[in-house]
Amino acid sequence: MKKRLRGFNKHISLFIGAMLLIFQFSALNITKASEVIGEEVSIRVEAPDKTIIEGKETGTTAYEVLEKVLKKNNISLEAEDSQYGKFIKGISGINSGEFGGYDGWLYYIKNGTKVEAASVSMDSYKLNKGDNIVVYYGNSDTPYINTIDFNKEIIKENEKFEMIFSFKNFDYTLNKEIVQPIKGAKVTIDDKEYITDSEGTIVIEALSKGEHQYSVSGYEKDKLPRVIKDRGKFVIDNLKKPLIYFNDNNSIKKEEIKKPKDIKSQLELTLNYIKNNSSNSWAALSLDKYGIKSDEGYLKTWVEDMEKENLTELNAIDIESKIMGLTALGYSSYDFAGHNLVEELYNRNLSDFYNNEVAFGLLAYNYLNIKDDYKIGEKELIESLLNLKLSYKADDKNLVGWTWYGDKIDPDMTAVVISALSPYYRGKEVDGIDNKKLKDSVDEAVKTLSLLQNQNGDILGQYGIASETNSFAIIALTSLGINPEGEMFTKEKGDLVSALLSYSGDNGQFNHDDKAKNNYISTEEALRALISLDEFSRNGSYDYYKGSKDLKSLPSFKIKESEETKEDESKNNEIKETEEIVNDNLAQGNKNVNESRLSVLPKTGSLISFYSMIIVSFAFIVSGIKKIK
Repeated sequence: MKKRLRGFNKHISLFIGAMLLIFQFSALNITKASEVIGEEVSIRVEAPDKTIIEGKETGTTAYEVLEKVLKKNNISLEAEDSQYGKFIKGISGINSGEFGGYDGWLYYIKNGTKVEAASVSMDSYKLNKGDNIVVYYGNSDTPYINTIDFNKEIIKENEKFEMIFSFKNFDYTLNKEIVQPIKGAKVTIDDKEYITDSEGTIVIEALSKGEHQYSVSGYEKDKLPRVIKDRGKFVIDNLKKPLIYFNDNNSIKKEEIKKPKDIKSQLELTLNYIKNNSSNSWAALSLDKYGIKSDEGYLKTWVEDMEKENLTELNAIDIESKIMGLTALGYSSYDFAGHNLVEELYNRNLSDFYNNEVAFGLLAYNYLNIKDDYKIGEKELIESLLNLKLSYKADDKNLVGWTWYGDKIDPDMTAVVISALSPYYRGKEVDGIDNKKLKDSVDEAVKTLSLLQNQNGDILGQYGIASETNSFAIIALTSLGINPEGEMFTKEKGDLVSALLSYSGDNGQFNHDDKAKNNYISTEEALRALISLDEFSRNGSYDYYKGSKDLKSLPSFKIKESEETKEDESKNNEIKETEEIVNDNLAQGNKNVNESRLSVLPKTGSLISFYSMIIVSFAFIVSGIKKIK
């Protein structure tokens, strides 16, 4: 909210002081600078009918810079100290109360893609690197440009589009944000002039690809301006809606323009890596989409495990990943070496399932396109997920989503549930399910994912940022037909896609974070996201977990005795099985890892990475967590 520069005369100083105290505790305080500097920043001073001066000066506070630039150019400045800080009485002979009301000298700050109203006096505002200070004459109703929008999700060169100019301001008397269209203002795009209509809109017939300058003004004779004069720039890149750079600088810094994201090249690299290193069910799902048969050496180990343990002892998440993996490999889950995995899973008690097992149970249900009647059906799985939804307020944000365990929303789990519910969001009907209620829940969860993003576009998980969280979210959004590079998921320094690509490692691999490099789990999950993005770019939506196989035509898997099963092959299968356990039970959030299956780890030396050992250790820890009843 705009701040007065400390009253306009002694008769209203108490009123202004009281309002300042309210504003300082209620408005966004941008004085907590990440870096207090004494270096050069830009400043511009706007009178009601003209620009008085603009330039660059060095200082530590906004007032210091203002004082220097005015003094250097022999422009008068009248200011006095008050209990609230410096009160600007006049600049260049223009004094507060010029138009007989509560008009006077105000200021706001621009920095990159943000415009912020100040919450303190100019001498208290500590400068941040990159600040542009705009000092202007107006009152509390005088708008300035802090919001510029476009009517299309993607702006392309030489195509017609609209720009909408407005001023967003929180009205404390109404206790809500007010959006004020900038009406009748002159807008110049490059060298062409436009006038905004009653909605603050101009229609642009076509612009070339690249950087474009805009300026806005609204001078009126003997009146306060319609809008404070301002300027900035944007870039048309044919990929997304342009970000607005509000700074007065003549050109956008190179580091501010993100290189076009070559999803296809990254997809090709990552697909090739997984093709040569496939070792689990989830890799099989991705490779099957390109007609590539994944390595299936671990299937024999699965059978051996089932012979050692009763099928009923397998965790639901184990069975869910297996039935999807078997289907992707071209085998029937209804007869896996004599075991009916589908019947075993869906005839269990749903109340015994963990949250993630409910979600993946629904994903598997749709991947196999199950038609038979079991104890657990589509309706039961959907109702369970909707009942597991969490909703609360944190940091003044209304959050809605799901979690693996506990009472704090986890974005990974939230994204998985969104993917599971996406067929019904898109219109698939199930008796007894209210699709509108379901859609409202999913929409709220999508907003929550956006609220959990940082300025780089990363979604902040319970344990910090990680590439897998971004992958899960991309898969979920594309299943709904929502652009992960769209306005909702574009932040100051990046979007969800650029955030994921920032984790790319060597030879198509992906990093978990800045410490765990070239991680297999991260790479496999990134491949799912890249496939989803590639298909989304062509079709506008893509459900990664939608299956397409004719289950009745799939053969059963049977073990064939062979002299080829030697000790070396057994050891290789053990290593691959370890990766399968880690992926199924940790990356997908399983809370009940079976200790006996981890005995395949070597007792001496190390055949897996140190990071994988940490993951397995963590899996032991989470296995002790009690199940939610």
